Amino acid sequence: MWRDSRYVCALADDERHFGHILKTGDWIAFDATHPGENGAGIRQLGAFSSMESAKEAVERATSSQHSTSTLRTSSAGSSIQ
Repeated sequence: MWRDSRYVCALADDERHFGHILKTGDWIAFDATHPGENGAGIRQLGAFSSMESAKEAVERATSSQHSTSTLRTSSAGSSIQ
């Protein structure tokens, strides 16, 4: 399920963090299920002009790691408190 705030959105289920997006001007997307290019950290997926396109990139990159029900439990996501 996506958890959304104004500048950070995270995709996670009850057990794992799959990825997140950060608003820096554009939305920067990250895949937390694969290492970054140098083998450390997490993989950056790129910059996107919209929140939805950044979320879609995370979902595509991590689709083999989770079920569809994790993604769309709530289409609007929930607020991060």
